Amino acid sequence: MRTARFTVTALTAVMIAVAGVTAAPSSPAMAKTVDIAVIVNNIPVTNDDISKRRNLLRLMGEKGNLNEKAREAMIDQALQQSEIAFRRMSVTSDEVDQAFNNFAQSNGMSVNQMEQVLRQAGVGVDHFKFYMAITMSWKNILRARYGGGGLLPQDEFIAQLQEAEKEGKKPHTYEYQLKRIVFVVPEKERASLLGKRKREAEASRSKFPGCDQAIDFAAARNDVTVLDLGRFLEPQLPPQWKDAVVKAKGDTTSVQTSPYGAEFLAICKKTETSDDYAARLVLSSKEDSAETDFKKENDQYMKELEDKAQIVTPGKN
Repeated sequence: MRTARFTVTALTAVMIAVAGVTAAPSSPAMAKTVDIAVIVNNIPVTNDDISKRRNLLRLMGEKGNLNEKAREAMIDQALQQSEIAFRRMSVTSDEVDQAFNNFAQSNGMSVNQMEQVLRQAGVGVDHFKFYMAITMSWKNILRARYGGGGLLPQDEFIAQLQEAEKEGKKPHTYEYQLKRIVFVVPEKERASLLGKRKREAEASRSKFPGCDQAIDFAAARNDVTVLDLGRFLEPQLPPQWKDAVVKAKGDTTSVQTSPYGAEFLAICKKTETSDDYAARLVLSSKEDSAETDFKKENDQYMKELEDKAQIVTPGKN
């Protein structure tokens, strides 16, 4: 199955127009039985999920058989969801909330107005935010896998791996478990506060007690938040943090500024790994390559997931 891949920015052109639409009053909420349409790798996709995705596709201006496209989109999302969980590369709820807030602002709306638009369109806030979370996380998955120009083809990887093993030099890398410590700076106070907050973050690094006590560390300070980033193999590290993580001395990186304020990463754990996936990433990162066709790579990845997936339609053999 192949279906269109939409990004959050695809909605930008239509949201402002939709904001003025008034929907008919909704009927009183009533209890209903969950109607499962399909189960993907033990993830149930309900008819309600498909209905909300159909409404989202309509909001995006998509044409054609929206029922079928919505069903395929939800199956694809479930495939991505299971892979994101397997790779432990999900974005955080705070990151999704921030992206949602930014999206509302970019369309000239308040968060409440954006939420009203989604409810009136029959999409709902939770469905849209989960769509955003999967979209953002999937981009990280693709960037990790193909960001260095793409993984080596399987036959090339096997040949290079066998050659390296003959020489007793199987490629290895490090896996990092990270937390993000953010000294928040409100946008309206950025010009006056950012320098001060950066100095506070830098001074606090030496007092960081370790990841197990990160929440207590943040609670003892004003406007400091902790985000759990999960695990990254070294070639997968976000470009803006890679050098800082690799060159870190101790369990924290140097301080950097971001749209959210001044921040550093806490290195909770660093372990060496040399499994085949890590070896393939390392060998791939050494290859010169042409510009990556991300749509082609995305479709290839999705095809791999489909081929090994368990997709069951209840009531059908």
